Amino acid sequence: MRIKTLTAPKMEDALRIIRQQLGPEALILSTRKIKGEDGLPTLEITAAVNEDEPRSKPVEATPLAEVPSSAPAKPSTNLFTSMLEAHGLPAAFTAKITAALPGLQSAGFSQPEALEMLLAKLITFKTPGDLLPAGKAHLFIGPQGAGKTTLVAKLAIHAKKQGRTVGILSLDDQKIGGFEPLAIAAEILGEHAHLITTPNDLKSAGKELGPRHLLLIDSAGLNPYAPQTLNALQKKLSTLGIPALTHLVLPAPLNLGDMTALPVACHRFNISSLIFTKLDATSRYGALLTTAEGSRLPIGIATHNPDMSVPPLTLTAQWLAEGLTQLPHQPWDFAS
Repeated sequence: MRIKTLTAPKMEDALRIIRQQLGPEALILSTRKIKGEDGLPTLEITAAVNEDEPRSKPVEATPLAEVPSSAPAKPSTNLFTSMLEAHGLPAAFTAKITAALPGLQSAGFSQPEALEMLLAKLITFKTPGDLLPAGKAHLFIGPQGAGKTTLVAKLAIHAKKQGRTVGILSLDDQKIGGFEPLAIAAEILGEHAHLITTPNDLKSAGKELGPRHLLLIDSAGLNPYAPQTLNALQKKLSTLGIPALTHLVLPAPLNLGDMTALPVACHRFNISSLIFTKLDATSRYGALLTTAEGSRLPIGIATHNPDMSVPPLTLTAQWLAEGLTQLPHQPWDFAS
């Protein structure tokens, strides 16, 4: 039988951590209220799972401040560090936050407020209006399945609701059925989407569209490990000669290594911002934050619902700070 004793501020947090460490079959053996070293009340929970822990198993850093039942509770900063690690934040990023956090808290800021201030210092956040200025063409690039087409449709629908005129173009002649969702969205808006494969297509679309508040351009999926896909898009853009701001679209559930590689691989396109999609498909924000901080590209737009009628989310330091102070959800946290 494996037995673990740990501390957590709330029973809800304790249950999530126990299930993460011991699995859904874990049993709570005891709980008691104690005072942490920071003077704040906390819970000490002892749980067990009916399986033997291999003696040869190496000692690992655990995502929770574990203590023997006779030892005092660990300070809350240990728990917070573990929560950041649970989100997949690398040690270097976590160290930046935890080093500065105590000073801000001693100045009277709450933990979420201090974290919000630190994120705003490490990452550039901009409003959707600043990221997608009116009167410009906006090109959206990213890996296959990133949700670029859905994003373009959402942006078009939302802009139309605000009374702005929108033009919708697509450069995606690679994927079967890739253009149809945009064509349908445009039809609903009383517009006409254009598939652009030649300079003549672009010229015809320009004559039909005329001046627009926003020109949104979808593109085929890019593979950073297949440079020919990047070369093909670069060649097409050069042939068409479209002056556009380029936004790199990244699915939030993408793993850290692949996500951080994409801004580097796509640097040739002079990316102006990162846009994250499918936030509803993950509750871990480590890859997102690390990519934004490492690339030094501004963020501020995300999607969190596949429904085209739901507008994109304005991604802020406050939104992410609140997310980081919650443990990532596990599949067993939700009713089946």
